[in-house]
Amino acid sequence: MKAAKTSSGSGTRRSGADPASHTRTSRGQPQRLPSPPDLLLLSLATPAATQKLGRLLAAQCQGGDLIALQGPLGAGKTCLVGGIARGLGIAEAITSPSFALLNQYRGRLALHHVDLYRLHEPAELSELGLWEAAESGGLLVIEWLDRFPDAVPNDRLQVSLDFVSLGASGRTAEIRAAGPRSQARLLALSQQLSR
Repeated sequence: MKAAKTSSGSGTRRSGADPASHTRTSRGQPQRLPSPPDLLLLSLATPAATQKLGRLLAAQCQGGDLIALQGPLGAGKTCLVGGIARGLGIAEAITSPSFALLNQYRGRLALHHVDLYRLHEPAELSELGLWEAAESGGLLVIEWLDRFPDAVPNDRLQVSLDFVSLGASGRTAEIRAAGPRSQARLLALSQQLSR
């Protein structure tokens, strides 16, 4: 059951990164927090801010890009994917692929939303069609990729979502890039958030 899975350190705050101290912008917008150049740390005060981040990510994405999502149950992964879908022009409702394992949607780019939580062996990945989805020219968004980190190319945006604190409604997002393609996406997103 997903509730037993915990975040792998994604909730660690950086010094000076107190989300409550950055409330001057709209609660519906992701708020940038102080972070080193290889990391984008954001405060997401509401689900609307999480969806807005998804739309901003979608605006930067190109065919063949990969986004890996991690975070505990209820941290906003499906909400973020909903924002990505809207940013790609997908109007249909986005549902968690926890039981289907792979949901596909058509928009500006095909969106392949994958959940690896229920898989146990690397051999199950080929049955899922993960490699075909990765090579399709669409956008591949994978939850729980940390269970099989070598399943797809290393060049990816890693988005870790977590709760600000127990019982709080806000979330944090840590976004890291691994590889030149994802570094270009992270830089473009960072510049967009700075406007």
